[in-house]
Amino acid sequence: MHSSVFPWLSELTDEQAYEFLGEVIEAANAAGTHTAFLQTLDALAVEWRDAQRSPSSLAGSSP
Repeated sequence: MHSSVFPWLSELTDEQAYEFLGEVIEAANAAGTHTAFLQTLDALAVEWRDAQRSPSSLAGSSP
């Protein structure tokens, strides 16, 4: 999956990308405000990006 906003998304398997996007949708539903959603989205993106850069991700584990 290619994303201009999240360039590292293309490094994920389709299953991982859909899991991340599912978390984004859940965050949008639970946030309550635009600001809360953007803060949650930022935290999710950092978490997933960092998980992809970690040595354990080379072994095929998902975040």
